[in-house]
Amino acid sequence: MNEAEWDRREVLGGALGAMGALATGGLAAPAQAADRMVGLDGMSLKNYHSTMAKVLARTSRIAVPSYRFGLVMRNGMGASGGSGTTKVDLTADLVGVDVTMMRQLAHMAFSDFIERLRATGRTVLGWNEISASGGFQKLEPTPDPFLKKPFADSRTVAVVSPEYLPLLTIGPEAPLSDRSPFNLKNARAINAMSAELKCLVMTPSLVLDFAALSGSGHSVYSGGANVDIKPGLFLVPLFTHFNFYHAKIPLAGEGGRLILEDRISVGQAGQLVQTGSLNNNAEIEEWNSYVRSNMWWTEPNMAAPSRPTLGYNYSTYQYRIDPGLLQNAVMDAARATHGLYMGVINANPPV
Repeated sequence: MNEAEWDRREVLGGALGAMGALATGGLAAPAQAADRMVGLDGMSLKNYHSTMAKVLARTSRIAVPSYRFGLVMRNGMGASGGSGTTKVDLTADLVGVDVTMMRQLAHMAFSDFIERLRATGRTVLGWNEISASGGFQKLEPTPDPFLKKPFADSRTVAVVSPEYLPLLTIGPEAPLSDRSPFNLKNARAINAMSAELKCLVMTPSLVLDFAALSGSGHSVYSGGANVDIKPGLFLVPLFTHFNFYHAKIPLAGEGGRLILEDRISVGQAGQLVQTGSLNNNAEIEEWNSYVRSNMWWTEPNMAAPSRPTLGYNYSTYQYRIDPGLLQNAVMDAARATHGLYMGVINANPPV
């Protein structure tokens, strides 16, 4: 135990812990241990959970009525130690992106998906045929843009579709959905579309975050707390997925999914800038200096500085986007994910 730790934990009885370093890592432990970090060039199907891929072999005809593209617009993390006597908190916002830009990116990603689908030899249905179907008429689009802060999640996500496509969600796509898991209207409409057009219906979803956050969590006994932010673009687990459906009758059908399970590092698309900081580090250091100097013993009549009972450090950041870098990074992510999806499609040829 070093001198500073001794001062805070022993002399103050554990009231204040080492604050740790915001945005430098330090002692931070992963806050989301289930999310492995994988580089985009190392991403494979091992990073996905796959269900019912055999559905892809039902027919060679494919309809894509929607493509969802999302960006995390706000993220944050907090940590505490010593039963709440040490607190750190970090919030970060994505700036420089608007709805028009997001829809353009959604269009480019969707176009890549369709081009790759056609290259597999499958028949991709045209928009006039899709939109004229009875099943399509029964779909209930989600308001576009769709903004959602999932329950018990620090992230706020904005989701759009290409300008000419509806934004569609179904219940099982929670938590990034505006529908209850028990709301089956869109699922039934998709089944009706599949049965009427004798096709597979596909709805991909690509969502990226601008920061990977980690922290020491909330502890009763530890004397310190810290959080860390790693800027960049990252594919978001669970929110990034590929859904496909097939039905012979409108009332019921089959569905399969590829769901991203690990966080994928895509690259940089801007610059992280600290925009604010509020802390009492100076007050803590004044007290620690007083304790280390032994003045409390050698000069008992000296007026001592106020003893802080809470250590806090609150910081705000912005990830300021470079539009060109963002476009390149999004398309790199789209091509990589779509390439994996096409591999699964090719591995399940129509019977």
